[in-house]
Formats: sequence, C-alpha cells, structure tokens
Amino acid sequence: MPIITFKPGGKSIEVPEGTLLLDAAKKAGVAVEAPCGGNGVCGKCLARIESGEVDFSDGLLPRGLADEGFVLACKTKVLGGDVAVHVLSAPEKEQGKFSEVSEDIHLTDKALLPGPGDLSPLAKKTALSVPAPEMGDGLSDYDRFLRTFSAATGLREAETPLWVLQKLPLVLRENDGEVYALYAQYGGRARIVDVFTEDIAMLGAAVDIGTTTVAVQLVELRSGAILASRTDYNGQISCGLDVISRINYAKKPARLLELKDLVLQTINGLIKEIAREQDLDASRIYNASIAGNTTMVQLLLGIPPEHLRLSPYTPGVYDVPLLRAGEIGLCVNPGTLVYIAPSVGSYMGGDITSGLLCTKLLSDEEGVSMFLDLGTNGELVIGNAEFMMGCACSAGPAFEGGGIENGMRASAGAVERVDIDPGTGIAEVFVIGGGAPAGICGSGIISLIAELFSKGFLDARGKLNRSGKCGRIDTTEKNARYIVVPHGEGADGKQVVITEADIDNFIRAKGAIFSACSTMLKQIGMDFESLSRVYIAGGFGRYLDIGNARTLGLLPGLEDDKFLFLGNASVVGAYSTLLSEKHREKEKEIARRITYIDLSTEPDYMNEYTAALFLPHTDASLFLKKT
Repeated sequence: MPIITFKPGGKSIEVPEGTLLLDAAKKAGVAVEAPCGGNGVCGKCLARIESGEVDFSDGLLPRGLADEGFVLACKTKVLGGDVAVHVLSAPEKEQGKFSEVSEDIHLTDKALLPGPGDLSPLAKKTALSVPAPEMGDGLSDYDRFLRTFSAATGLREAETPLWVLQKLPLVLRENDGEVYALYAQYGGRARIVDVFTEDIAMLGAAVDIGTTTVAVQLVELRSGAILASRTDYNGQISCGLDVISRINYAKKPARLLELKDLVLQTINGLIKEIAREQDLDASRIYNASIAGNTTMVQLLLGIPPEHLRLSPYTPGVYDVPLLRAGEIGLCVNPGTLVYIAPSVGSYMGGDITSGLLCTKLLSDEEGVSMFLDLGTNGELVIGNAEFMMGCACSAGPAFEGGGIENGMRASAGAVERVDIDPGTGIAEVFVIGGGAPAGICGSGIISLIAELFSKGFLDARGKLNRSGKCGRIDTTEKNARYIVVPHGEGADGKQVVITEADIDNFIRAKGAIFSACSTMLKQIGMDFESLSRVYIAGGFGRYLDIGNARTLGLLPGLEDDKFLFLGNASVVGAYSTLLSEKHREKEKEIARRITYIDLSTEPDYMNEYTAALFLPHTDASLFLKKT
C-alpha cells in the first residue's frame, strides 16, 4: 500500500490506494483544517504535493495553484506509489489561537436557580451500618448490604455494577460495616454507584456542548457551590465550522466516530484539568447534566446525524433516556447517570430548553417575551405561559469569531471594542486582559463594523470605502480589508485585519437572526414593540453593545430596559438540572410545549432575509432607539 508522508512534521502512514489525503492525515494524527466538512468549498485544507501520484479533480482551487502542485486534501485521492505532501493549514487550536477562560453563571434573577429546598440531584448518599456476617446465616456480603440499603432508603430494587461487588467485601470489613453508599435514584429504582468508608464530597459536572465552544462546571452537589468553570473550543471545529458541515462529514462511520472522539476529548480534557486544579479525583464525579443542540448530542452519542438535514428532518432521539457515563465515554465515575436536555426539533436542541430555564417565559401570564440565542446556530422562542413558538436559523460562527480571518473567542488577547478616529481612520483597540492583540472576538467584530459604518468608511452593502480617505483600508486585492492593527503591533508581531469577506459573513449572520425574529413575530400577528422582554443568551451575548447591535441591524430599536443578557444560559440550565428534579421536570415541560416552526417552509422568510442583508436594513426605521 502507498506510504503517505506529511510535512513539515514528517509523520508517515500506510493507507490503501484511493484513500483521501484528509482521511490519511487524520489517521496519521496530522491536524488539517476542514471547516466546510470536507466538501471542497472553503479551500482551507490546502496542501502541496511534493512527490508521488494523486487524483485531484474537484474542489474550489484557482487554476494557477493547481498548476503549481497544490490540492485540497478533502478532494484528493492517493494513487499507487508513495506520496510526500506538505500541509499548509491547521485548525485554530494548532495555530495558537486557542485559549481558555472561566465561564461564570451570569443571571440577573437568581430566584430562577435551584434554592436550598430544590436540591435533588440524581446522585444521593446514605450512611449504612451493615451487620457483620454470622455463622450459618446464609447471607453473602451483598445480601447484608442490600438489606441494609433497602431499609435505609425504602428502595427494594438496586442495580449494582461489578466494580462495587469487587470492592464490597474489603470495604465492609475495613470499617466494621460502617459505610457510605452512593446511589442514583430514578423511577422508584436505584443504581449503586460506589461504596466508601469515608464521608466524601459528592461532585457533579454541568456541561454545555456548543458548536464552537464547550463549557464545563464542577459542582458540589450537597450545597450547589460551583467549584470551577472552564471553556474550550469544541475539537470538532477541525471537521466543520457549523452543524451542516459536520453532518456531511459524519456520513462515513469512521468520521462519525472521529467526531464523537473529538468532542469527548474536549469535555474530558476540561474535566481532568478542573479536577487537577482542585486536587480532586475525576472518578468522584457522580452526576452529570449535558445540554447541547440536536446535532451535537447525536454526535456525542455516536448517532448518525444525516437524517437531520434530509426531509422530513428527523433526529434519532429527542428525549435521551438516562445513560451511564461509561457508555458515553465520559472520564467520571463510570456508573454516573447522565441527564441530557431534551430537544424540540432538528435544529432546536437541549441548549435552548436548558436556556429557557433562565427566563420567565413559562410563568409569564401577561406579556409576550422573546428568547434569542446568539451563537453558531441562531435559535429563538417567542411566548409566555399560554404558548411558545420556536425556530432556528443558520447564523454561522461569526458571532464567536469563527469564519473570520483573524477571529477568535472572547478570551485574553482578543480585541473586544474599537474606536475609530473619523479623520485618520486609525483604530484604538481595547484588548481583553490587556497586552498586544492576537485577534478579534464577536463583540469586537460588531464594534469594529459599527464604527466603520457610522464613520463613513463602510457602506450599506458592506463594502469598504475605496476613495483613499482612510489609509488603513487596503484595496490592492479584490477583497479589500481594513487594517485594525498594523504589522509589528499585534501579538507575535502580526497584524489584525477584517476583510470584506469577513464583513459579508457577519451581515449574513445578523440578517439570518433578524429575519427569523421578524418572520416569527408576523406568524403571531405581533411586532417588536409588542414584546415585553427580549432575553439574549449565548456567551457572546454578555459582551454585546445594544447601540452597536442597533446600528448594524441585529437588534430592533426597543427601549434598553427591555433587553436582558443572560450569558451562557445553556450551561446555567445544565447546572440547574444537575441539581434539581423540579428543574428537570420543568425543562421537559418546556420541550413538550414549544411548537417548532421550520423556516424553510415559510415563504416570507427569504423576503425578510434579503431585506436584512444591508446595514442596518432596507427599513432603517426599525432600528431607531425608542425612549
């Protein structure tokens, strides 16, 4: 079989003839960026063939590059003989753009969180005094343990894993039968999770799986205290920036397994890091609650997602039954029961039902509110105690810095705000954590585009001013760009820019969100002014400037006090369902009550979308601030 050698690292792998270079790279452990999911349309998996025979016959690659030996790894098959290939791209994490930041709960109304009387996690603990064995009683150690456990808890049936049976004889004799049983209770049944002689702290993990980022919180179950929070890029980014790209990528069983492994590596890496920081053993995490959109959940569980994008757009499961952590692959106690937030539709998942726990939509009997999640996938719900309607739209990753040439998450080194001098066109940048800027995050992108537009350097179509008035606008190429930070002034001496292609990506993202809102309101005969509250969720939302959002046509011209920013509401909801049976039941009720609208079947949606592809919109009056 041909041997493929990847440069500059020099890794080699033997593969069958006809293997795609992208697949060979993955098997060799070589990181290759493929944000379009291997469809040959983004041009990011660029590679140069240095020797050997390959077949490249498809994909968007300029003819001149093809003549020089360049190919797209996702569309190139290996022919007979050995091949040497130089990889020219790597995912953001490999390029050093990756960074980690804490993600604290950001919720104005703390009454929506579980109170002391609500604490009822799936994981429980009870102290037992198991009698010593007696000659001729005919009872095993397990019999005596189970009788004592049943008397203490009232639970007659209990599943017990092998590792508990293996340690039980030693644990019972170590402390003369004085032990603590950790168990999960559900549906009148129990599952023994572990047995100890000491009274240990019970820990839980709240997890939000976003298309772009993953957040994990380590929680002490007895008190509800959050011990630590961390976030990381979702490792699946290297296989596609959005859900459609990843659905396409997962068509082959091996790639589906790859996507499952990548997100597990992200989650488990965060759990291990938090446990190490807190000097805790991750195997002492006895409860987990996960929220994520429908595609992310199916990829986590290894369920083929292809039918999510095919009519009639049917997911493999809406309401996932309780699973054990060992089945999923989480690096916590393998017997831990894992609760997964229920989905509503193919593109409205548990991240939304989880986020809605942070609002009063379910209890509001008078006003009508809108819940808006701004992320790679844009989802919204309109309603109150009487009704709830929801829809989803593909916004793309621009709000989180994805798909932007110098984009990055809102973390240390990211430009979060920009002021542009109207005379010189030079930008003053404000960087998270101070220091030299490494890139620009979602809030910085909005601030920058709003400044360019309001100062006259950008027109309503998203085209930069080519008059020469601003020396920071480079028009030497067809895709003009604005130089935010010149060469030598950014991190590692690099410059930070925003291109017209970046601006177009943002306009499409904000257009998708706003047109979805307009379409849904028309469905129920309302307008924006009729809303009593607009909840804005998503990690990006906590940094959003309302004025800039109005300037660009992302948010309507409502009174400032009608907007309530929730931050990462999905992980807050996962925290609540981790701790409280009441919140788990409330979340399931939310999922049952939402009527899901497929925008692709709504004829008005495309008209609304087309009108929103300008700054701010074809109807600028919608964005005049109300007082």
